[in-house]
Amino acid sequence: MSKAIKQNLADSKKMSAELFCLTYGAMVTEMLKDYEDPKDVTIQLDKMGFNMGTRLADDFLAKNANVPRCVDTRQIADVLCRNAIPCYLGVSATASSWTSGDREFTITLESNPLTELVQVPTNLVSAGLSYSQLIAGAIRGALEAVHFKVYASATDSGANTEIRIRFDQVLKDSLPAGEDD
Repeated sequence: MSKAIKQNLADSKKMSAELFCLTYGAMVTEMLKDYEDPKDVTIQLDKMGFNMGTRLADDFLAKNANVPRCVDTRQIADVLCRNAIPCYLGVSATASSWTSGDREFTITLESNPLTELVQVPTNLVSAGLSYSQLIAGAIRGALEAVHFKVYASATDSGANTEIRIRFDQVLKDSLPAGEDD
């Protein structure tokens, strides 16, 4: 591929990312007008992210057939930080702040593409708006699609975004009533 074509592809990806960020900001602004309570907007962002995550899980597994099946939270964090987050957000992430028993950890995004072009007013944050809750919801939805029930919440702190993930349980496959194994 020629250098000019590669440059055009990189420019178009950057433009697409910027368009997404601006569109997301406009959507959150409209949701704030519709719901009035920032906590309700956070709940809706989580639901939207959850729905996106359930679909992204299938896409991720189709593109990454070599990713092993995760059996514990450390493996889940590793796959999220090394594979999934860089693939879909284009940023690096690290897992830290593990609790005893490895049931809870924090993923830190070095830079958050959703907040690059936005400055969220502090009064909305203190009133309960979690601007990046869409990402936490997507992680929650993706993990539930692969049978891990977790709770996830996002906090934007300056340049970093922290997503706190707490493992709840492994979900069992269930067959519809009347069907046997």
